[in-house]
Amino acid sequence: MKIAIVGGGISGLATAYYLQKFGFDVDVFEKNRVGGKAFTFKKDEYLFEEGVNGFLNNSPQTLELCEDLGIQTIQANENSKIRYVFDDKLYKLPASAKDFLLSDILPIKEKLRMFAEIFIPANPQEDESVASFTNRRLGEFFTQRFMKPMTAGIYASTPESLSINAAFPKIANLEKEYGGLFRGMIKKKKGGNPSGELTSFEYGMSEMIEKLASNLNIINKEITSLNELDSYDKVILSTPAFDSAKIVQNRYPKLAEYLNQIEYTPIAIIGFSGEIEPKSFGILTTQLNTLGILMDKYIFPNRNGIRIMVGGKRFEKIREMSPEEIIQMSLEDIEKIIGENDLNVEFFKLWKNGIPNYKVGHLDIVKNIAKEINQIENLYLNSNAYKGVSFNDCIKNSKELAVSINYQK
Repeated sequence: MKIAIVGGGISGLATAYYLQKFGFDVDVFEKNRVGGKAFTFKKDEYLFEEGVNGFLNNSPQTLELCEDLGIQTIQANENSKIRYVFDDKLYKLPASAKDFLLSDILPIKEKLRMFAEIFIPANPQEDESVASFTNRRLGEFFTQRFMKPMTAGIYASTPESLSINAAFPKIANLEKEYGGLFRGMIKKKKGGNPSGELTSFEYGMSEMIEKLASNLNIINKEITSLNELDSYDKVILSTPAFDSAKIVQNRYPKLAEYLNQIEYTPIAIIGFSGEIEPKSFGILTTQLNTLGILMDKYIFPNRNGIRIMVGGKRFEKIREMSPEEIIQMSLEDIEKIIGENDLNVEFFKLWKNGIPNYKVGHLDIVKNIAKEINQIENLYLNSNAYKGVSFNDCIKNSKELAVSINYQK
């Protein structure tokens, strides 16, 4: 059985790898270089990730894939546990309950408001924004100091623009299942931090991409219509939702309509050489157009650079700006955050449609897409547009799809 996979990012490559192991004949079509946003740019002695800089080692599917491919993982050092938020000034994120109580990241009044969450009756909504959820359960100040930087760091978005059910389902489920966040954490005997250690590869995320690609048949060609793939028994679209919409438009306009409803946020990644303080995982901001500073050089070996994330949902105008304008804007923001510095630009990448924005209503869109695709024989969708944006999510979803297709054989 011949299968065509369109899109050579991590989702497409992982799906192809699993299907090939099951004995399928698989071709992967990619119009550019493989890897998508999981790509390591190399310049002299510098390594810069164009997108994701690692993954949490709490996903068995990702760890199993690494082992199967024979690639060694490396864990981030202790600096990765030191994190900061910049609001009206720089605040160190507390690493423990004791640190939180002693920290000035929230005024005493706002800490009491946050702890009062345990007394607030459950009132789960069918869907609501992250801001609406955390405002009513933990207070607006908590949303400002914690959720604004968190949503910027993960989704390049804002609490107002994301669905709590789609973007942070585990948090939403604590209210649904246990009546509140603190009640849920007490019963589950877990704190608020995700489990797992930040993990990558010795010479960047491209190590996995290159290893996967070396085992696959990659065809460097842009696919613009399903008509080009009629010779295949099954087709998997592992492209961004808007590209998948173009490919299916002629045959399945209703599916294309739903696919086009998935939003994407723009993000620019700027790589710098130089030194920066305080040495840490990085600094996320609450309201600047620069979303954060990621200090890769201080957390992984063989990295000599620092990356800046700019734009996102906070400042979507970067789509129309020149690289020079974006870099200048970021330099001005960096000076506000850390003061004078000796950073020099080494790398620039603008993703005009970088990360899917799981807005309020996203889950309904995904349901509509699933309803349409389930009526179409031998066509599948698999990318970070639907059920999770993380590296781990992509690999998990890819394996599940491959297993499902193999089961149908």
